[in-house]
Amino acid sequence: MMNLINMLAATGITVIFFILSIKIHRLWSSPLTIPIFLSSTALILTLYILDIPYETYADGTAVITYLLGPATVALAYPLYQFRKLITRHWQPILTGIITGSGVSMVLSYFLAGLLGLPEEIKRSFLVKTITTPVAVDIGKLIDGKVELIPAVVIITGVMGAMFMPYLIRVLNLSHPIAKGLPFGVISHGIGTAQAFKEGDLEGAISGAAMALTALIMSLIIPIVFLFV
Repeated sequence: MMNLINMLAATGITVIFFILSIKIHRLWSSPLTIPIFLSSTALILTLYILDIPYETYADGTAVITYLLGPATVALAYPLYQFRKLITRHWQPILTGIITGSGVSMVLSYFLAGLLGLPEEIKRSFLVKTITTPVAVDIGKLIDGKVELIPAVVIITGVMGAMFMPYLIRVLNLSHPIAKGLPFGVISHGIGTAQAFKEGDLEGAISGAAMALTALIMSLIIPIVFLFV
């Protein structure tokens, strides 16, 4: 019975916070009011104020976590729908993925070094643009701080989802590939959800970029660190 009550309470408050965040964002459109940021902040404050362990909350929202799997698989549909266009433009897509993720990771690594952070933390920042499950596995291979990686990845995803739409407008990007690619390369799943708000094609491109970034970097990073 207690498990059921915990599940209903944790899931219910998560859904309520997200719905309220959507309403706030519609009333006041700003990078600081995107639903994923507002609802996450509200949840963190609630857990902190009520002194609820994260493990208790995670157990209660296991159903939502489980749905991440089907949601990820569902990204295959828009990929299939726009497969011809994606195949036709594979060269700029691949170039954008390698360049974008490569530059982001290298800058993160060296900026962490300039701040005097320990080597294991520098290596943890290196994988911040890769989706969490893959980033954690790569972090283990390169001796990163595994406990830190999920937080770094999630923060990167949220920040990308917050500011990428405005950066796209400032740069006046209009092509769906140019608009969708940065979301998937920089902010993985969270960014892909935001990319679908730009359009179905943008979301499909972002999903493809997210998957390919994880695949390519999971091969490149461990090989690089064999020689470091």
